Amino acid sequence: MGIRLPFVISATALIASTYGLTRFGYGLFVPAFSASFDLTPAATGTISSGSFLTYCIAAATAYRMAGAPRSTVLLAGGIAAAGSISVALSGSAMVLAVGMLIAGAGAGFASPALVVLVQEKIPSAAAVRAQAVVNSGTGFGVVIAGPLALVLTDQWRTAWWIIAAFNIAATTAVLITGQQFTAAPTRAVGHAACRLTDLKPLCLTAVAALLAGISSAAVWTFGRSLVIAEGQMGNVQATVFWICLGAAGIAGAFSGDLVTRWGLRTGWITTAALMGLATLLIGAWPSNVLAVFIGGAVFGGSYVALSGVLIAWATEAIPGHGAAATAALFITLALGQAMGALLIGALLELTSPLSAFAIAAASFPPVIHSTRPRRRDLQEVH
Repeated sequence: MGIRLPFVISATALIASTYGLTRFGYGLFVPAFSASFDLTPAATGTISSGSFLTYCIAAATAYRMAGAPRSTVLLAGGIAAAGSISVALSGSAMVLAVGMLIAGAGAGFASPALVVLVQEKIPSAAAVRAQAVVNSGTGFGVVIAGPLALVLTDQWRTAWWIIAAFNIAATTAVLITGQQFTAAPTRAVGHAACRLTDLKPLCLTAVAALLAGISSAAVWTFGRSLVIAEGQMGNVQATVFWICLGAAGIAGAFSGDLVTRWGLRTGWITTAALMGLATLLIGAWPSNVLAVFIGGAVFGGSYVALSGVLIAWATEAIPGHGAAATAALFITLALGQAMGALLIGALLELTSPLSAFAIAAASFPPVIHSTRPRRRDLQEVH
């Protein structure tokens, strides 16, 4: 990627801060939040659901701003930082909830903006791989969040001040490195005007993304608190579980290569099935360290790879509308997570963790569909 490497690193850092630290950091800190504000599983799920919904609103706004990706990047980092600061200052469950609602919106602005910038700044032959690398930032963020929570177990407010600083630094880096080179004039970027009718080829794919969101919400929102409360794991073991999840998520950087070799359908089916099996493994044996660590690693790697497949599918299915298509699929993924957080939160108060996680695992989408021929897959993107 030549002189573009600093930009790719900066963009990956922005995804790490807005997704891995800010958006998914909530699940990591649920035990601390619950202790401070006496949150029930239902309340925990409601806050998480609200954060996913604000993400959806932000993503929908972001694709309409795709012609100004630098401004959207500024919104992404600024809003994520503002939400993190609100969490750090929260003195009640209500203020915490508001902070998480704000923080969730930051990630919604990040992905569509970076899809456009990567398409503009990276040569087409390397764009799919670059998108996958940037998307794997979620895993890096989760890995960073783990030790942060472990060291600052009793000072979670300090942790969220640090998260706010990460967002500001990553945003600044993207804005600076993105100025160092310009797009080739022949490149077709993904921010042309887009109507709802243009998104029709993604309808069934969006249903699959919705189901994937419902399935993934169990681990992202309740995974760490489950292994502590039900599995009787110590704080260190529960944090190592989270780090395993994030470290494996970094492998999502290779999802572009996986899809190129296997095709979108096979890549999707494989990653979705692994995510469902990992969710079931964690829910079935929360006290078994080996099962939890393996489940976390499989879940993290498959989730990030699955979201990378969504980006590849969006840019392939609707050429010229990459930002809009990505935003549409990520919105449906987040809507599923919002539904899943509410559902699993309620189920955890009514039934056993195994039953709740089994229902989440069973909702994984076994197939993904496109109106385009199978074997064309990513060949047109390259």
